Amino acid sequence: MLKKILIFSIGIALICLTFASFVSYKAWFWPLELLAHFRLQYLIVSLIISTSLLILWWRGYFKYKLLIFLSLMLVGLNSIGILPWYLPHSQQINNASQPLRILQFNLNPDNDHFSEVAEVVKEQKPDVALFIEVDKNAVEQLNTKLKDILPYSFRSPGGGLALFTRQPFRDAKGDKLNGDATNLLATLEINNKPIQLIGTHPTIPIKPSTFHRRNRQLTALSSYVSTLKVPVIVFGDFNLTPWSPYYREFVQKSGLHNASLGYGILPSWPRSATHVRYPNWLIPLMNIPIDHCFVTKEFRIAGIRTSSHANSDHAPLITDLVLP
Repeated sequence: MLKKILIFSIGIALICLTFASFVSYKAWFWPLELLAHFRLQYLIVSLIISTSLLILWWRGYFKYKLLIFLSLMLVGLNSIGILPWYLPHSQQINNASQPLRILQFNLNPDNDHFSEVAEVVKEQKPDVALFIEVDKNAVEQLNTKLKDILPYSFRSPGGGLALFTRQPFRDAKGDKLNGDATNLLATLEINNKPIQLIGTHPTIPIKPSTFHRRNRQLTALSSYVSTLKVPVIVFGDFNLTPWSPYYREFVQKSGLHNASLGYGILPSWPRSATHVRYPNWLIPLMNIPIDHCFVTKEFRIAGIRTSSHANSDHAPLITDLVLP
């Protein structure tokens, strides 16, 4: 009886995992698209199941080779979406003496630990910092605490975005780009070359209306970027992982390169914080990469990483770029 229950449970688990693994590759519709964001979790679960079944088969407790084959197939299927992020890429460089350091940080509007945020920023010494989900008070607090290292700032009139830089920038504005939400645009000169900075924060796709708003913003953003003739950095909280079909569409249409390629999966959300209602044991199991830094082909990437989160539910993303 126990053996039948075990086989039945494994079978149900594999059926659910198979559905999620296959459907997420073609999940253009809500809510199926939500399944696409947990490719790393699917790989880990399929590895655990496959290892357990192989051990049971080796010891003679399990003889259903079809289930073993299915579990190994799922390992391969999910590995396809993970392994490329750990392979070397042509835009990587091993070191850089003076990189352009980009910091992006979704602070969360319920997070008022501004001193901790400032400590994290000062520790990282960025040249450019984008803060997301910040209001007027948050920007004023950050201006006071960061004016010695990032004296130039601009708060977008919409979208909850604020840009802080070490050097002056120009043409700063908020622009919907014919999409549904405001993006922050500014021009910064590096090595006497103008580069376009675009900070963005598409909506959370937790219901059909916000799902479609996010996708329209991504479409508008990719169309705009494809028309630019200067080096471009697009960074922010995209509420989107690399395994969504809408991510693949965005990259294809914009021609942008994700700076994380070659440096691995960098899950940035969620993190434990005073305003987070998830149980602490669940947070590591939910971690997904939704904060991204995209660049055009002119840039080389010297490194990218996450850092301590200063009571936010997001970890900041720090990217070192070189413009030859």
